[in-house]
Amino acid sequence: MHLLSEPDVSRILRNLTPEQCHTLLDALSDSLVTVSSETTKSEPERLVHQPLRTTITTKDRNLSLFMPVSNTTSTGIKIVTASQREGIIGVINIFSPEGRLLGLLSAAEVTAFRTALATMTLFTRCTSIAKAHILIFGSGRQAEWHARLALLLVPGLVRRITFINRGRRRLEELEREVIADLRCSHPDIVFGTLVREDNADYEARLRDEVASCDVIFSCTPSTEPNFPHGYLSSTSMSTSTSTSTPKQRFISLIGSYKPHMREVDAETILSGGGEIYVDSREACLEESGELIQARVRGEQLIEIGELFGRLGKSEPIVVLDGCNVVFKCVGMGIMDLVIGKKLLDLGVEQGLGMNVDGF
Repeated sequence: MHLLSEPDVSRILRNLTPEQCHTLLDALSDSLVTVSSETTKSEPERLVHQPLRTTITTKDRNLSLFMPVSNTTSTGIKIVTASQREGIIGVINIFSPEGRLLGLLSAAEVTAFRTALATMTLFTRCTSIAKAHILIFGSGRQAEWHARLALLLVPGLVRRITFINRGRRRLEELEREVIADLRCSHPDIVFGTLVREDNADYEARLRDEVASCDVIFSCTPSTEPNFPHGYLSSTSMSTSTSTSTPKQRFISLIGSYKPHMREVDAETILSGGGEIYVDSREACLEESGELIQARVRGEQLIEIGELFGRLGKSEPIVVLDGCNVVFKCVGMGIMDLVIGKKLLDLGVEQGLGMNVDGF
């Protein structure tokens, strides 16, 4: 059995080569294709099994979530506990088909990475949409990994990344711990921040940032839209002319995961010409506040696994004229299993972590 601690996982991920990252991207894409292709199969015939998660709350109010999954070649379970004393702690357990424990790895970094990577499976295929100015809402690990992966997977296309957050303290922490490092490793990229707290100029600057951006990665557990739809069609202060042709953008939403949450308004969620890309049609209709409050129907949703199955590995996404590409992701256990197993293999290959005999 191999153990990968949080620092081990972080070291592997932050030193990924573009080739290694594309290997992980392909593995995740393939797993999504498999999941979507099995919707009409009976349970015993499926390669991928993802039972509903189970939760328990102890007398001390510690909440634990158990998320099992199998893709036939491996079986796993992610266990996450939220407590007042320790915050959120999680671990991914990976087993062989026969039940032998192959390894354990810390879940927090993996969850953030695999969710951002799911966004990238679609983002990298939208070749007709510009990627020069990326706007990221949020200040946590999800925000960090959306930035890191965009820089790694579409090198030369990104010119500016702006992080936007409501609270000042978290954004200042991101500046010290992440953005400073990104500035050193990518000196040709302009990195900026915008905070809402105690900022009289926030709304004006937000309007300008949204109007000028090409890409929006939203990574916040927000209960109200981060910006109104009208900002998308505003004329940026940084541009001297406007155009009658609507600007096309890539918009991903991965932060909200409950029916009362939403990161954008109904007009924005429907700005893809009535089509919305999702990781799981069933899960998004049940958990995504944006879709529920906009009364989106199942036939308006396109699972990216279905899409990739039709297109193959390299064919780009066709974007309808005047429309955005909108992607909603709530996450699936198969993502943890596939990426977790790959990272365990990389850890063994690189001599990171600890091997324990007797399991």
